[in-house]
Amino acid sequence: MTDKDFVWRDNYSRNNDKQEDNLESYENIKYEAAIEELQKKYARIVKIAAAVFLIFIILLTVLFFKSRYLADYNQVATIEKRLDQLDADFTSLKTYIASKLDQAIKEMERDRRIITRQNAPSAKTAPAVPTEQEALKPKVHKVLPGESLARIGRYYGLTVKQLRLYNNLESDSIIHPGEELKLTP
Repeated sequence: MTDKDFVWRDNYSRNNDKQEDNLESYENIKYEAAIEELQKKYARIVKIAAAVFLIFIILLTVLFFKSRYLADYNQVATIEKRLDQLDADFTSLKTYIASKLDQAIKEMERDRRIITRQNAPSAKTAPAVPTEQEALKPKVHKVLPGESLARIGRYYGLTVKQLRLYNNLESDSIIHPGEELKLTP
């Protein structure tokens, strides 16, 4: 073998190595492209899985807060119903008190007119002499619901002190409907 053959062989082996290198690099590029493609697909799958997981977490969070919201809403609805009932009760109580107050004002005006007529000097009236009507005045009064000693006294022209004295009542005594009170000593 000569130097030329050696060189040629060396060149051949170099060319042959280059072709193998080229084939290897082509195969490497082909495999790298396939791996890169798989990595892209895997990355997409991972991204989709992460997105699905996040959506699932968000849905669970929304459901949790929605259930709490519904519980709070039910409590608010219950409180609103109670408030409506209290408002209705309060309105009926206001109406009742207003009617009782109107009734009391009317009675006070009537009593004031009666007292004004009784106290007004009249040239036609003679001094008070017991008449048959005064003799027929009741000696007892049966207490009605809502009556007080002051009201009964006004009606019969007596003071509260007189009624207490006639009936042996203390200042803190309470009268009850159906109870009979003496109107004379």
